[in-house]
Amino acid sequence: MSGPDPSGKFDQVKRKNQEMNKLIVFLSLLIIYSADIISQEYWIKLPSPTTRWLTKCSLVDTLFGWAAGDSGTIIRTSNGGINWTVQNSGIVAYPIDDIFFLNRNLGWALANDYLFNGTFVLKTTNGGNTWTTSRFPDTAAVVGNVYFIDSLNGFVSGFSGKIFKTTNSGTTWTECYIDSLFCPYLYLFPKNKITFLNSQTGFAAGGHMDIQGIMWKTTNAGLHWFTYCVAPEPLFDLKAFSGNRVISAGGDFEYGASTCNSYDGGNNWLYEATGVYGQGTYLAFRTPEELWVPLSFAQTWAVNLDSGNYHTAWLQIQAPESTSVYAAGFVTPSYGLAFGSNGSIMKYNSAVIGIGNNQNQLPLRSTLRQNYPNPFNPSTVISYDLIKPAFVKIIIYDLLGKQLNIFIEGYKPAGSYHFKFRDFGLASGVYIYRLEAGDFTESRKMVLIK
Repeated sequence: MSGPDPSGKFDQVKRKNQEMNKLIVFLSLLIIYSADIISQEYWIKLPSPTTRWLTKCSLVDTLFGWAAGDSGTIIRTSNGGINWTVQNSGIVAYPIDDIFFLNRNLGWALANDYLFNGTFVLKTTNGGNTWTTSRFPDTAAVVGNVYFIDSLNGFVSGFSGKIFKTTNSGTTWTECYIDSLFCPYLYLFPKNKITFLNSQTGFAAGGHMDIQGIMWKTTNAGLHWFTYCVAPEPLFDLKAFSGNRVISAGGDFEYGASTCNSYDGGNNWLYEATGVYGQGTYLAFRTPEELWVPLSFAQTWAVNLDSGNYHTAWLQIQAPESTSVYAAGFVTPSYGLAFGSNGSIMKYNSAVIGIGNNQNQLPLRSTLRQNYPNPFNPSTVISYDLIKPAFVKIIIYDLLGKQLNIFIEGYKPAGSYHFKFRDFGLASGVYIYRLEAGDFTESRKMVLIK
């Protein structure tokens, strides 16, 4: 039995703990509230004809688009997302693992019964009004992603790790050869996405959680694929551009969202964690510079304003109403759609063009903006505007005025910029960041919580 506490130390400690708990709750609510405001600004939820989770999409123009997901669900819009109808896929017991439309009429989808019936291949020639279903001929293979170069030539792959090619619109399939030279023993790991730059050059992205993220490349129309081990976690989407640029996105529960960039046509890769929690499931370029990556279960987006290039800053944007966003795409800079949990359909708010109020316009004044997120752990983005060219430094101080870090941004033309700051081993607390740009200086506070 404890004795009396005449000094009241126990009560003091109890009050301090209560005050700290209140502060943590307040800061958490502040983060949620602030992030939700930002998300509502960029994405608007639309009425949905389903409550099934939507995990894949295919948008062919500003009028026609499809989304697919749980329990054989396929929905279509023919008026730019204003109205959606549920199509009869013929599948009810299994999810639609992927959907791909070449144009308004011709499309394919895949569904899997992993235990007994293997893969079902769905095809439509009338925009999904009717779907024909056939069993994939290799019953030992599980294929979950589909891509067509044209109406005849296409590819499927998936969990089994094999890649198959068709030259007759899917009537027959031939297994492709996969080389294991550059990534021994792992060349048959799952492949989550296939895309082609042209009729000869194509790429695939995949891997296995907690083991390896892998890229595959072909230069002879898919007959022969080379394997490259590139990341510590799986990859889920990729885009290939002329000029030898390829980017892939992925991640897992431990590392968070990540990207892999190649600048030599897929021969060498630069892996980088974005510093944002979640898995990157789609790459949705609104413009060549502005990239939106839905982060699935994390209920957020990772946004990059420099084309997703290696070693550039990523912003974290909360999804509307804490929605898990799995699929997204832009057809034009003002027309984009996203899909997610419980049948969620979101449309890009074209009244607000771009993060940072149109990056093509010069700012009206020099400004140091509040970092986001704030509080943060382990990284945050510091944004600033310059009305005129200047040599830029960002300096970090503690509350006593002790200089902790100095970052030289160098000479910057007039415009808007984003700097990604990591905690660099700092303890939890309040810090001051200061911008020095020529004769302009400004300081703000930020909060690190570990």
